[in-house]
Amino acid sequence: MPSSDGRLSRSGVPEEKELPGSVGAVRVGSTVRKEKGPWTPTVHALLRFLRDAGFDVAPKPLGFDDRGREVLTWLDGTPGMRPWPEALLRDEGVVALAGVLRRYHDVVRDFDPGEEACWRVGCRALEPGEIVCHGDFAPWNTLWTSGKLVGVIDWDMAEPGTPLADVTFLAQHLVPLRSDAWARGVGFDASPSRARRLALLCETYGQITPGDVIAAAPGLYERDRDRTLDLGGKGKEPWATFLREEALDLIDEDVAWLREHAPELRA
Repeated sequence: MPSSDGRLSRSGVPEEKELPGSVGAVRVGSTVRKEKGPWTPTVHALLRFLRDAGFDVAPKPLGFDDRGREVLTWLDGTPGMRPWPEALLRDEGVVALAGVLRRYHDVVRDFDPGEEACWRVGCRALEPGEIVCHGDFAPWNTLWTSGKLVGVIDWDMAEPGTPLADVTFLAQHLVPLRSDAWARGVGFDASPSRARRLALLCETYGQITPGDVIAAAPGLYERDRDRTLDLGGKGKEPWATFLREEALDLIDEDVAWLREHAPELRA
């Protein structure tokens, strides 16, 4: 399997290195390889559009290898996995993520995926008021170097949606709109200043308020619950894994937490 530095195995075949936290993705030298799906051509078209538009924190699609796997450029950086890089626990991380999400949305408004575009959750065209959302824009899909955001990865969950959907998803995990126990698990020493972090996220992004996010969050939780039950029950990944790992219980906990704390988070 390919190694991170592109070394060859004794058989002369590049070594592969599994990527932590991914589902089947491997690093091969300066590339990432993973199985393609019906959504892959649309995602590659999106990534080519972004790179051509100067959005250089996204990987570049390089086609497919001789095993039929998609090939993307490798981006260097420390993933925003548990425990988070220090920047994500501070204001600069909130500003960085909100800013790059707004930059992405401003660029992607001009992207037309076509009438027959396919996504991880099915095939359909954009409806009025929609853009192509990243769909999984959260700390774990970002890369950091010396406290700077240098990459946004894993675009396979891209799908049509409103900008507010992407912003709300980010807020759920970055603020976080979740329990103190969950917050401690990603690196917070004390209860995060959630109202301040949410206000800062919305102010940096612009044109969306904390009240908008709080109002949209229950619908997003309900969507995720429905997809986990439906697609996970059909064995489709990553929802099948979510179902096995009892993600429905976490969703219920998040809904209960938000119901209790929503009044103090609205501006």
